[in-house]
Amino acid sequence: MNERYHDKMVKAGHFLKLFKNDALFTIPVFRFDKKRKNLQFIIVFKMGNTNYYVLNHSKMGYSTAAKRLKFFSKSMLYQAMLVVPVKFRSSIQILQVPEQRKNAKSYLTYYEQETIDAILFGGEYLDNIYNPFRDAHSAVFSGVLSEIDTVSFDDYQGIQNFHPFLVVNTEYHSIDCIYKDTSRDKLMTLELMGWYYLGPQLKISWKPDKGGKDRWRSSLVAIDKKTGRYFFQGNLYNENGTDPVFLDSLSFSFKNKIPNSKAVRGEYERFIGEIKKQERIALLKLR
Repeated sequence: MNERYHDKMVKAGHFLKLFKNDALFTIPVFRFDKKRKNLQFIIVFKMGNTNYYVLNHSKMGYSTAAKRLKFFSKSMLYQAMLVVPVKFRSSIQILQVPEQRKNAKSYLTYYEQETIDAILFGGEYLDNIYNPFRDAHSAVFSGVLSEIDTVSFDDYQGIQNFHPFLVVNTEYHSIDCIYKDTSRDKLMTLELMGWYYLGPQLKISWKPDKGGKDRWRSSLVAIDKKTGRYFFQGNLYNENGTDPVFLDSLSFSFKNKIPNSKAVRGEYERFIGEIKKQERIALLKLR
């Protein structure tokens, strides 16, 4: 296959409404459209490191030859997967093919993990919906990083739909928090001011409390692809480079003397809710 036709993937468990403890729940189903009717599929799998096999009308019921292919409707898929020897069922891949069967061979392939990752996370946008999944990592600056802009405090006052964490007498105020950086075994004091959307991107305004006249940062909020933890990327230390700031490692000291402390908690929870909303939408699009 010279061209990758499939750009969507869903687990068989979700697609076929299987029980979560079903051994075939995590089998990937590769799609190329959103149709619900008249769908047809072919099934491929591997035996060790050999070439992939396809279910067909051969004597064994499968072979490496792309001939006499077996086509399955959605309702037939589960029973069809049971034809694959038990030892190799974990390697099954279900591929959607066009209704015109003469074109099916073009869609015949076996996706390696690198290509699967590209299908899941390869684009910045999914059908015009922002994909928040990113790799959390430490990195050295290379030019200007667009997702880590420096903005003056006054500039935030003019951002439409800006959501400050703390408002006192109609004025925005920052809140202090402690970040436990487990990768460096350090505690850092940060200031957070609020969150907002820039187009489809969710951003947070913050700055490290290192003394001096540090400018406010505007960083993209993302979801780590490996762990599922929420984070933003930023320059925490007096050195070149950035580090991920995981939100579940932030702690706040909301003392009674802080005005509107309940409102601060509420606004922070709304911020977390917006990340979860982006996550749900992205996962729905990925399916």
